[in-house]
Amino acid sequence: MDQVAEKKGVCVPTFKDLGEFGFIDRIARHGLVREEGVLCGIGDDCAVFELGEERALLVTADLMVEEVHFRVAGTALEGLGYKLLAVNLSDVAAMGGEPRDAVVSAAIPADFDAEYMERVYNGLHTCASRFGVNVAGGDTTRSPGPLVLNLTLTGEMARDRVRYRSGARPGDLVYVSGTLGDSAAGLKLALGEDVGISEEDRAFLLRRHHRPEPRVALGQALAATGAVTAMIDLSDGAASDLRHVCRQSGVGAVVAADAVPLSPALRAFCEATQTDPLCPALSGGEDYELLFTVDPERVRALKAWEALPAVCPVGRIEAGEARIFLEGVEGGRKVLEGAGFDHFKAGCGEL
Repeated sequence: MDQVAEKKGVCVPTFKDLGEFGFIDRIARHGLVREEGVLCGIGDDCAVFELGEERALLVTADLMVEEVHFRVAGTALEGLGYKLLAVNLSDVAAMGGEPRDAVVSAAIPADFDAEYMERVYNGLHTCASRFGVNVAGGDTTRSPGPLVLNLTLTGEMARDRVRYRSGARPGDLVYVSGTLGDSAAGLKLALGEDVGISEEDRAFLLRRHHRPEPRVALGQALAATGAVTAMIDLSDGAASDLRHVCRQSGVGAVVAADAVPLSPALRAFCEATQTDPLCPALSGGEDYELLFTVDPERVRALKAWEALPAVCPVGRIEAGEARIFLEGVEGGRKVLEGAGFDHFKAGCGEL
């Protein structure tokens, strides 16, 4: 069956029915065997553990699967290794932490070119050197099908500075770093879409997709101010990730359409393809920027922004259920539906 699977005559949902986050909700019901030492389990960018002396240990992991996240043909393999670590660094950045050590596991087809894998690891170590991360081990096994890569990263920080998704409050301002939607456009270019834009714009969008810039220093600076009430990295799309913050915090949000930051390259891409730039900006995944909420009475405390990537306000938090409204469009205000990347929903793709 397409919609359900049969088990002993009983219809049970498939992953296509549940979606990635529906499945996460189901397994989260099991809870923890022991809660001692665990500050945060399932439901945030990192798991958080007590480390002693008022310190916290952060742990995150990400998988990359051939033909889901990347294609070997046409992919700069050094870039693949770089991105494998960068997406995990973004999770640590979203908590405000300092990245520390990584382990890497790989399931590799037996006939895969060993030189290719060396190039993947070269890119990984380039990123690791830049951010002071030790690649300390892992596991390697044979894959009967695609190449599968997994990286687990630890981080460390002061326990009272950890920024969770659950702290947003009515009246808080919603900010994002950088520009949004660039990676989604870069993905289309990487898949061969013929778009009439300049080589400079093309290179920018491809770089934003293949080599995301984890905002580690920015995340640390924001957490240190005490003005940030919640934070998340933008991996599934701004609308989807803001909804995660709203669900965890028990609030709603409003986004101003004319405040969403768009790069000149994305504007050129959308003009050439006759698409609304708000679509990739709000629904496109893998920007790996930071979205965070700020106590409006403490905005002036964020002086660290001056030496860090640009950030801008895009909306505000409101009381109510976890719905997001888009303001400044035809009709004034409309509900922003649950667009964003989901590994198991029909029609979704991450390549």
